[in-house]
Amino acid sequence: MRGADLLGLPVVGPGGEDLGRVLDVRLVQDGPILGAFAALRIEGLVVGRRALAARLGYDRYDAQGPWLVAAGVARLTRGTRYLPWADLQLTDGEVRSQVADLGPVPKIA
Repeated sequence: MRGADLLGLPVVGPGGEDLGRVLDVRLVQDGPILGAFAALRIEGLVVGRRALAARLGYDRYDAQGPWLVAAGVARLTRGTRYLPWADLQLTDGEVRSQVADLGPVPKIA
């Protein structure tokens, strides 16, 4: 399965509750360099209900700039959570979380 195949899949909790959809895939480079490319692996998934803020990258960094922009970004990303790869199970057409309470999305430095 490719990372792009995960985007938009529904995410359900251990009790069957709806946790949202996969908005983004977080990758980490910890493998060898393969020619001109680096080996990447999926570290986790960004899960939520509003895809716009994740697609624009607002969940990756703390918002800077005018307070109105920061307030808008905070509102758009308030329901976005992070699901580590180790805590999920892929089933037909959905992602099943093994934990009910997902953590916040880690910020990129």
